[in-house]
Amino acid sequence: MKHKLITGITVFVVTLLSGACSDFLEQPEGSLITIDSVFNNPDNAMQVLFQVYGTCITDGFPTGANGNGLTDAACGNGLMMTICDEGDQKNTWAWSYKYKAGTWGPSNQNEFDYGAKVQGMRNACIFIENAEFVPHVSTGKYVWNNDLKNQTIAEAKYLLATMHYESMIRFGGIPIINSVPRVEFVDDDGITKAVVVPLAYRRSLEATYKFIVQCCDEAIPHLPDTYPDGDMGRVNKGAALALKANTLLWIASPAYNTTTPKVSFGDGRDSLLCLGYNDPDLWRQAADASKAVLDWASAYGYQLLDDEGLGKSDSYNYATGQAKDSRNKEIILINHSQPGYKDGDNFNSQLSPIYWTYAGQTHSVPLNFIRFFRDKNGNDLEIPEEGSYPELKALLRNAEPRFHAIVWAPGFQFTKTTALDANGGRDTAKIMYQSAKGSTFIQSGPGKFAGEARGFYLKKFINFGGMRANVFWPVYRLAEFYLNYAEALNEVNPNDTKIVSALNAIRIRGGLPELKPGNATYDACFGNQSKMREYIKRERAIELFAEEHRPFDLRRWGDAEDYMQGDFTALYLYQNGSGVYQAPASSWTTARRLENDTYLSFYKTVFETRIWENKMYYYPFPQAEVNKGFLVQNPQW
Repeated sequence: MKHKLITGITVFVVTLLSGACSDFLEQPEGSLITIDSVFNNPDNAMQVLFQVYGTCITDGFPTGANGNGLTDAACGNGLMMTICDEGDQKNTWAWSYKYKAGTWGPSNQNEFDYGAKVQGMRNACIFIENAEFVPHVSTGKYVWNNDLKNQTIAEAKYLLATMHYESMIRFGGIPIINSVPRVEFVDDDGITKAVVVPLAYRRSLEATYKFIVQCCDEAIPHLPDTYPDGDMGRVNKGAALALKANTLLWIASPAYNTTTPKVSFGDGRDSLLCLGYNDPDLWRQAADASKAVLDWASAYGYQLLDDEGLGKSDSYNYATGQAKDSRNKEIILINHSQPGYKDGDNFNSQLSPIYWTYAGQTHSVPLNFIRFFRDKNGNDLEIPEEGSYPELKALLRNAEPRFHAIVWAPGFQFTKTTALDANGGRDTAKIMYQSAKGSTFIQSGPGKFAGEARGFYLKKFINFGGMRANVFWPVYRLAEFYLNYAEALNEVNPNDTKIVSALNAIRIRGGLPELKPGNATYDACFGNQSKMREYIKRERAIELFAEEHRPFDLRRWGDAEDYMQGDFTALYLYQNGSGVYQAPASSWTTARRLENDTYLSFYKTVFETRIWENKMYYYPFPQAEVNKGFLVQNPQW
């Protein structure tokens, strides 16, 4: 057995301390490992694999505690919803602000740490190349044999592929990291030169997506369909099928499956940004890949969570936010690397409007996005420019169930648990309103608020209460693949009835009427490819809200400039002069409560104007990496 450490190339080393990684995917202390001392023992080799998970698995939540320890998970101190039309953070010092103001670039792109992802790719390659050297022995904890070796290599290949995918959807074609960096000597016109491979130059978009699909295809046969409960978060066969399906859907989409990218180098290098041709068959491949996910899920007990006892709204809530609930068979893969979120953690302090929140960091949903919701009958949820508070409450009571799972609107409960009672979590009168139209804000109800919502407050993920020990990022959720399947089928054949079947699975769980002849949406959209396309986009926006799909969906569709710029609108309550609004007391009669509500009215107002330039279809590479002379920066950056 012979291994080399290449000078100048970082190889990871895990400090193998007793108990350093007692829970699967808990990130161990230390980040450096020696090769020979690790791969001579199954226990140590598995710790290396866990470290690969820690550097490669995707996460969408703010991490750390008390404002510190922020990572590239999410958008620094907020969810990615805050950098697109899904959401907002108020203060200009929030990390999301530069995306809305158009001031982000190569030196301050904090959403995605490309250098860390490259290191994760290298970590995966180290494991893949050295797993074969682990002796076939039993340690009592692991029995290392060909099956386990092939399975763990497959897990690492998935992790390698997912880091390439996450990089590709941001940058376009990237350097393909398919082996541990090493020095090779080559002859160049009689001169021997040392070359580091794999090459650090960007590869075409076509080569990049095909590499991801290849990794998935190589991993799928060796991955298990299920794991014991103690291994929650490990990559199963469904995860690799899901990554392949997402990759094919992404590359089939119009912004990339084209001869002309949204922004061009202008000098023949556009193969880094798009395929350079249009291949309609990619939509068929995407449909087949999504169908493979749905078929696998059906065979192994995965299904959309639609529990009668929970109801439609909470079924959606639990499907997205309660991975460990026994009723939830919807999540295919979660990020289990975070041990849970406790008092003061950034998950709570940055997101919740009434619990440990830093002022101005609370997340809200602007009316630009609220317009996508429907009422319970499937009709548009149309909020007028102004009106009375009782009219607003009546309108929102008729909103589709997912509305109340995703946003916290005035007059409704934030949570059904007792965890936030001291701060009015279950108090329907806990609101923010202006003392007069356009004047200062007043808080009604007990506890604290973290400032006004510019639209409605975020509720998804955080509405179960402040102490969230069981919240984990949903990497893949079954609902996504019904939507993928419908989208791809519509591009292949808009008259395919399986489009409607896939969408009905989502609609029925969401509490909307079934699509069928006589239904207005069905009659308008089925068989009309353009109208069905727009309907699917709308359904996808709601169902996958705040799960890091929207910013990249808008890019792959070529729609970003239509939704990511211009005026963004809020809804504010205010005292209308007919009386002084008071926090209702438990002793009040229904008549007095209703009269009290009439003292408030609402109006819509523009709270900011956002900036978008088409160069933002592609992230800029970090300037420090470009300065090394290998990476070609994306155009106009």
